[in-house]
Amino acid sequence: MTIILTLLIFSQSGDTIVLDLNAAIDYALVQNAEIRNLDLDRDISGTKVDQAVANFYPSLTASGYYAYLDRVSVIEFGGMQIPMGQHENYNVQLSLQQVLFAWGKLYDAYRLADLGREIAGLTLERKRQDVRYTVTQSFYSLLVLQEMVKLTGESYAQLKRHEDAVRKRFEAGLVPQFELLRAQVQVANLKPRVTEAENGLQLARNGFQMLLGMPLDQEFELSGELGSIEEDFELGVLIDTALVSRTEIKSLERAEKMGRIGRSLVGRTNLPTIATGATYAYKKPIGLTGNDWGENLTFNIGFSWPIFSGFRTLSQYREAGLEMKKARLAIDQVKKGVELETKNAYYTFQAARELTTAAQENLSQADKALNIIETRYKNGLATNLEYLDVQLAQVQARNNYLNALKDLHTAWAAIYRAIGKEQ
Repeated sequence: MTIILTLLIFSQSGDTIVLDLNAAIDYALVQNAEIRNLDLDRDISGTKVDQAVANFYPSLTASGYYAYLDRVSVIEFGGMQIPMGQHENYNVQLSLQQVLFAWGKLYDAYRLADLGREIAGLTLERKRQDVRYTVTQSFYSLLVLQEMVKLTGESYAQLKRHEDAVRKRFEAGLVPQFELLRAQVQVANLKPRVTEAENGLQLARNGFQMLLGMPLDQEFELSGELGSIEEDFELGVLIDTALVSRTEIKSLERAEKMGRIGRSLVGRTNLPTIATGATYAYKKPIGLTGNDWGENLTFNIGFSWPIFSGFRTLSQYREAGLEMKKARLAIDQVKKGVELETKNAYYTFQAARELTTAAQENLSQADKALNIIETRYKNGLATNLEYLDVQLAQVQARNNYLNALKDLHTAWAAIYRAIGKEQ
C-alpha cells in the first residue's frame, strides 16, 4: 500500500515513476477498471449478507393517521341519542413483529447470501491473478522491446563503423567500389528500422500504461532485467496445488453447496412460519363514545402456512436438484481443464528454459564470430559479404536470446497463474 500511495503522489506531481515488476503489479491491482468493478460486486454481495442477517431481528414500524368524518352515526338508547364516533379521529401506533420459528429458512437464506459473497471474493481474486499474469507478460515484453531498440541502435552504429572501414579500404584501392556501395546500402536499410523500433516501443509503452490504468502523459521508467530463472517445479506438486488453490474450483464447490442449501430451503417452503408481535396505539377517541385520548397495547402470535401453490414448490425442488448436478459436472470438467492447463504451463516452462540456454550459447558463439570477422576484415582476410553475414547472424542471435528470456519469464508467470498462486 505504501508503494501505491507513493506512485499516486508521483502521478499527481508529474514526476517520473520508476516501476519494477512488483510496483507495476501493485499499481494495476489498484487502478485496473475490471478489478474495481469486481471489488464493488463483492461489496454489493456483502450488503446482501447484511440484509439476510436483518431478517433475524424484529421489525418495528411506526404509523399514524388523522381522519375527519363529516357525518357521525347516532343510535337512540332510552330516548337518548348516542354518537358512534367523533368528527376528528387521531391514531399513532408502534408495531413490533418477530419471527419465532421458520424451520431454519432464515438461517439458510443467510448461508446462501454468505456463499454468494465468498464467490464474489473468489471471482475478484481470480481477476487479480489474471492481471498479475498480464502485467508480468507485458512488463517483460516491454523490457525486450527496450533492449531491441538499443540493439538496433548499436547495430546501426556498428554498420556505420564498418562503412567507414570499407571506405578507407576503397580509398586505399584494396576493395572494389561494389563493397562500399553494399555497405552503404546496409546502413541505409537499417536506419528506417531504428525509427520503426522506436515508434513500436512508444506504442507498447502506451499500451502498458492503459493496462495499468496509468495516465498516458505520465512519464515512467522500468527497473528490471531479463535474467535466467533458476526455480524448479515438480509437475505432481503443481497439479495438486492447482486443484486445491484454483478459485474457479472453489467457486463451483460453493455453487454446488448453494444448490444443496437451496433445495433444502425449497423443501421447507410449505412448512408454517410462526411469528409474534405487539402493537401500542395512542389515539383519539379511545372508544366509540367520548372525545378523549387513550392508549392500548395488543399482543399477538400467529402462523402462516402455504398449503398449496399449484405444484410450484415441487418444480422448484427438482430445478434445485438439477442445478446441483450441473455444478458437479462443471467441477469435474474444470478440474480436468486445470490439470491440463498446469501441465501445459509446466512443459512450456521447461521448453522455454532449454531454448533460453541454447539461445545464450548461440549468442556467445555469434559474439565470438563477430569479433573474429572484424579482425579478419581489417587484415584483408575476409570479404565485406562475409562480414555482413556474420553481423546479421549476431543480431539475430541477440534477438532470439531476448525473445527466449521473455518467453521464459512469461512461462514462469503462467505456472503461478495455472496453480492459482502469486509469484
